[in-house]
Amino acid sequence: MDSDTERLYDSSLENEEQIIVNNDAVSVATNSDGARSFPESSISIKRNKLFILEPAVFLVFLAFNLSGAVFQNILLYQTCVYVYKYNISDCQPLLGVQRESAEVQHIETQIQPYVVRILMAISLLESIIPAIVSLFIGPWSDKYGRRPILLTTFSGYLISRIIATVLIYISSKVVINPWLFLLCSVPSVMSGGTCALITGIYCYISDVAKAKSRALRMVLNEASLCAGMMIGNVLTGYIYEATNAFTVFSISSTLLFLALLYVYAFVVESLKPEQIMAAGNSKIREFFRLDLVKDLVQTCTKRRPNYDRIIIWLTMMALTLALFVMAGDDNVSYLFVRNQFQWTLKDYTVFNATRIIVQIMGSIIGMYFLRKMFQFSIVGMTLISLASCVFESTVRATAIYWWELYLGLTLGLMRGVMGPMSRAILSHVAPATEVGKIYALTTSLESLSPLISSPLYTIVYNATLSLYPGAFNFLSAGLYLLCYTFIAIIYGIQKSMGENATYQAIGR
Repeated sequence: MDSDTERLYDSSLENEEQIIVNNDAVSVATNSDGARSFPESSISIKRNKLFILEPAVFLVFLAFNLSGAVFQNILLYQTCVYVYKYNISDCQPLLGVQRESAEVQHIETQIQPYVVRILMAISLLESIIPAIVSLFIGPWSDKYGRRPILLTTFSGYLISRIIATVLIYISSKVVINPWLFLLCSVPSVMSGGTCALITGIYCYISDVAKAKSRALRMVLNEASLCAGMMIGNVLTGYIYEATNAFTVFSISSTLLFLALLYVYAFVVESLKPEQIMAAGNSKIREFFRLDLVKDLVQTCTKRRPNYDRIIIWLTMMALTLALFVMAGDDNVSYLFVRNQFQWTLKDYTVFNATRIIVQIMGSIIGMYFLRKMFQFSIVGMTLISLASCVFESTVRATAIYWWELYLGLTLGLMRGVMGPMSRAILSHVAPATEVGKIYALTTSLESLSPLISSPLYTIVYNATLSLYPGAFNFLSAGLYLLCYTFIAIIYGIQKSMGENATYQAIGR
């Protein structure tokens, strides 16, 4: 029995009349000893349970993007009044509802570097602890299940957003120190944050999806994520303009509550009961066992057949660098378009929504035309995606007029499939019993990347703010080109070893 089906074999089901599975069809095979073997998408569960995380992912990212830019506006306003002691009337335009005068633009140029430092501190806080937690998440979830990780992560997000909502309400009544908003991140950080969320999601998909449909499931998950981002970006400007920051954050908290409720009520454990170990001690105590981290490191560094180990590490490095760029960009992009093109919050959110629509269209074109009709390989799709990222960042770096940013979006059409295709490479090269550990280390490295990218992009942006605010985009283009080089090496290996079954899987 191969490693992909071994972990889903259940001899206790031999006499069962019916097997309930997730969306994919299941065939039952009989081994020479008479025991039954089930494909990796199969599992015995009740009919009213589904292996579908996409609605919860959609709600989480809808909540994030509904309040993200509003949060930065609040920081600008509170810094203007509390730290720099400007009049409230002078700082009011910094809330992003109306366009700024030349005088307000001058004020913002003064206070932006201070706000960037706050954002950098939040980014670092949301990177250090989750990166450490992630080292335990993968091995622990392999033993005790994926569902507890998902429930804990969603709960942390909800508590963080409730704290933010309370602080927003207080700040609407009195001026408060903008550094207090660091408290908003603590619950989500302690529960693993986005690092734990991504690890849990992709481990879950690897558990329940067939090998041949795994890349598609990962793209669908990315599409639900992008749909949440798009709708959140579209709605936030209109809701914020019609109401206030407190209302926006209240809606965001409600969405996160619905996401948690969905996971609790409808998302079943993806591991079978016999795969889940009984904890001798408290499961919380088991979580912090250092031998879990040792096992993870050994799994990711051990010798493997042919070029498997170098492919795993090149893919992990590409994913980490890509998130490095995205984290750095996110830290300064909104401030860049405010300074360079005098955009309001609504302008920025419309742009982001357009970008996500283009990204979703690119994913559809990639999966149903390039991949399905023209038979582009998983590695080939990854290369095309990274080339799109290089072109888009280059256009943004050289943009003089606002419409050139939209031109760059068309060149970045395929950027959305980079993450799913890269993780699909990992899922094919690594045995199914080790994917969780490899994903955990990958997301840990991704989470650590803002430790460097946030200060780096902050330094570059502040140093070039008065001369060339878009210079940081050249840095992004160069790093994406390095990612392209990593995947190009994998492409060369795949072509030279095409007769190997593993390399055939990533090359088709």
